[in-house]
Amino acid sequence: MVAEAPRLRPRRSRTSQEGGSTLRIGSTLTVAGVVLALFATEATASPGFEVPSGNTTCAILPPKLSGEEAPALFCSSTYIKKGAYDGRGTVRLRRSGKAKRIGSGNDLLLYIGGLNPDGSASKRPVLEYGETFRRKGFVCKSRSTGLRCKRGAHGFFLSREQQRYF
Repeated sequence: MVAEAPRLRPRRSRTSQEGGSTLRIGSTLTVAGVVLALFATEATASPGFEVPSGNTTCAILPPKLSGEEAPALFCSSTYIKKGAYDGRGTVRLRRSGKAKRIGSGNDLLLYIGGLNPDGSASKRPVLEYGETFRRKGFVCKSRSTGLRCKRGAHGFFLSREQQRYF
């Protein structure tokens, strides 16, 4: 949730020669600071992680990046068997319903990997074995035996040996 910016009223001072009013530099800098603070949130990648093996990367992507109606968890992995679709193996877990293996193009993979909306990149933190990632109702547990993510009763498990979607 983005806080609404306060209404700013510029300070006015009388000029000695013309009797008009001018804005003080301090007010201009304050407005510039508020604008920069609002855009600074756009420069960070959405929440996500990478497993220690480096074979799976996950992110909770907002609707404007994922094309979904609500934030959803996306994980791209070398473990997901590729089917008759383009791109790398990816699984999507929405706020409701079963996890689903999907095809993903380059843009989606870039956002999962940490591309920021401003074009810069952020390295995803490593979710060490035994650690749990909790954000926006999604819960992922990294273990040496595989990665399990869920939201409510639905989710998925990914490992080299097997992939389950429930």
